[in-house]
Amino acid sequence: MKKKLLIVVGVIVAAVVLYFYVKSLKEDYYIDGNEGIVLVPEDGIAPKRVTLDQNWDEQTRKEFWYTSQGSEIMPYSWFTWLEQPDNSQLFRNTEHMSMLGYLPEPTSELNPSGLPIGFAITRARANKERGFGFTCAACHTNQIDYNGVKMLVEGAPTLANFVGFYSRIVGSLEETHTNEEKFERFAQRVLADKYSASTASDLKNQVKELALATAERQAVNALPDDYPADFTSYGRLDAFGNIMNAGSAFGLHDLANRNSPTGPVSYPFLWGTHQSDVVQWNASAANTPVVGPLVRNIGEVVGVFGGLSIHPAPWWQQLIGVKIAYSSTVDFRGLGELESWIMDMRSPEWPEQYLTEIDDKKAARGAIIYDSECKSCHQVIKREDEGDPYVSNKTLLTELGTDPITAWNIQNYKAKTLILEGQKADIVLGDPFGVETSAIEIPINGVVGVVLKRPITAIKAGLIPAKHAGIEADVATLEKLLAEHLEKNNEIASSQNDPSNNKVAPSALGPNAPAMDLDSLVYKGRPLNGIWATAPYLHNGSIPNLWELLVAPEDRVDTFWVGSHEFDPENVGFVTSKGKSLFRVYKNGTTTIMPGNSNLGHDWGTGLEEDQKWDLIEYMKTL
Repeated sequence: MKKKLLIVVGVIVAAVVLYFYVKSLKEDYYIDGNEGIVLVPEDGIAPKRVTLDQNWDEQTRKEFWYTSQGSEIMPYSWFTWLEQPDNSQLFRNTEHMSMLGYLPEPTSELNPSGLPIGFAITRARANKERGFGFTCAACHTNQIDYNGVKMLVEGAPTLANFVGFYSRIVGSLEETHTNEEKFERFAQRVLADKYSASTASDLKNQVKELALATAERQAVNALPDDYPADFTSYGRLDAFGNIMNAGSAFGLHDLANRNSPTGPVSYPFLWGTHQSDVVQWNASAANTPVVGPLVRNIGEVVGVFGGLSIHPAPWWQQLIGVKIAYSSTVDFRGLGELESWIMDMRSPEWPEQYLTEIDDKKAARGAIIYDSECKSCHQVIKREDEGDPYVSNKTLLTELGTDPITAWNIQNYKAKTLILEGQKADIVLGDPFGVETSAIEIPINGVVGVVLKRPITAIKAGLIPAKHAGIEADVATLEKLLAEHLEKNNEIASSQNDPSNNKVAPSALGPNAPAMDLDSLVYKGRPLNGIWATAPYLHNGSIPNLWELLVAPEDRVDTFWVGSHEFDPENVGFVTSKGKSLFRVYKNGTTTIMPGNSNLGHDWGTGLEEDQKWDLIEYMKTL
């Protein structure tokens, strides 16, 4: 009798666990279609642009711009009607968004509120209002202006000001909550025919909660007090810093468990990303088939409002030995589709019909110079071969001599592990976490947890860009690929932190800076296809154009304006005499380099004669 009772109890417990498991899967299912979405006209004028041939058709462009990756900042209807913090104009007003560096577009079925490129509406989920957030195109699409023509470049680094955008979002939400007239206009528009005293009161409480949450995010990612307000502004962001804090501070629910994002980088261009053996400026992540792009993209979403949460597992999971649970708003399928389009993207050719004509004789002479000065780090890939895999160059910072802060922060920032203490670092692999770990390991753990939570969905997403490669997978294959990916990443981390290779670079931040132990850190050298469209240069955007890149490091310009889309076809970059923010290499009023802003190093080609430099630049226009 007792044995039968135990069997019955066991069956009931198993049934309850299975019920909650199935229920948990359904909670994350997305619903396709735009039923019920009301199209709202854009607020202002969206400029007309010409497109360049980058192996995409118009439909692919639009889908890339507005396919959600699961990033959620606020409900879509809220952003549609949110006003600017200091006036009653809508936040999405085209002049306002252009001021922030984003690229306005007209209303369409994919863009129902007339938002800029890369501002996406999330796919629907049961019992949850559709959200608004960034997708890849917000940070990796740019516009080049010349002689009145506006050229759209897919995959190029944005010149937008994310920090400025977010600061104004924080201000708008706070003003909407506290300013009665502003809130009343907002509530009437958002609630429409559902408006009542009760619904307005509920909405106000929700706005208050989001205002607090956005202010907390701003505080967590704040710079030290002695950093200038415009340190991270137009055209660059410390993405790794934001990702690390998304894991350690927000994922682990401890806002004090943070690091300052003091290593901003220029947004990398996307063409060739899928084909590279490793990704990230510091070459820190393997690009393993299926898993590599998926993990890379989930990590990116984590940094831009992906809602990562690492928390104790619910009781029914703990019954089967699962202690830690992972959740996020990541849209796996959206990521798979976005990666498939990136895989097909090609670099833009210099458009002679809009810019200046290339001097073929100068370019031919420049090709010979490129072979001797540049090719060892930046291989030449023919346009017809851009879809083929390649192995990128990794150059030691001690040899490169450029600003080390980005790579150093990634390698040296630490964070408490909290509830992850004692858990395997990579869930299925790795040593158990101690009390403290490298800060980047926490979001990596979160990404792996998000993947393993829904392995079949992850497989399907990973196979979208891999389908033409004939790769087939099941759960066991995914686990194998994931294990290989993590092992490869661990090898990369070990090779970049080998004590036997430690070197010191006293000049990376100038003669007044203390020597830094760079632990064999590297920056990645990519093929330079389309490099003409990706200014400013170096990983931290400290050099405005190709001409300045060939100037002796000690003689390079140390201040220049950024944020202008006006192109300079001679020096190859954007005009520096006007813009929206002033980039300063040195701290105000001193001769000490601002850490993160150094324009030293990368001295290849700087010893050439002047006419040789112009020949080299002419050749780089052809890449």
